[in-house]
Amino acid sequence: MTDELLKYPRAELRAAARAIDDMKKANSLEEFEAEWREFLTCLEKVWTKVERSCQAIRHKFEPWQGTYHRLRKKDMLLRYLKQARDADNHSIQDFTKIELGSRKIRFANPKGGNIKHMEIRGGEIAAYEGDPIIVEDQPPQPVAVPVKNNGEWYNPPTSHLGNPVTNHHPVVLAELGLKFYENYINEVENQFFK
Repeated sequence: MTDELLKYPRAELRAAARAIDDMKKANSLEEFEAEWREFLTCLEKVWTKVERSCQAIRHKFEPWQGTYHRLRKKDMLLRYLKQARDADNHSIQDFTKIELGSRKIRFANPKGGNIKHMEIRGGEIAAYEGDPIIVEDQPPQPVAVPVKNNGEWYNPPTSHLGNPVTNHHPVVLAELGLKFYENYINEVENQFFK
């Protein structure tokens, strides 16, 4: 019975997970953004289809759902994902940009070190004398950007459920959102259908 009642929201959840996988495999920013938008749409459909699945018990479901409804308005990640989806449906705007790559050089010893000589040519270390260093390259990558919906701006989240969000790569945001909605469906099942 539970499988039948929650099969449509679970199908949307699986579609959202496929969109994440396709984002990871995208060969262009255009493909990446298309899958990001698909993910946002599927995630919102999870919410709507859970509500529709619970119509027969709405007198019990709606008060219980209130906690999650408030979270979707207050939590920075959940609010951003919903508003980005709404902005996509009702406007024309960018949802990602390419953040330039970078190179960081640091000493292997966290306490620091000493550089006797360093030459950089063409962006590469041509000669180096000194304490051991670690070179970290960060390639260019897509990042979520602020979106405007109904005249209000929504920035990429800096927190989710009280935890910091420091990476604004859409895949990172999508995976956090997917996990939240997976837990939401499981809670609905445990609360009303077991």
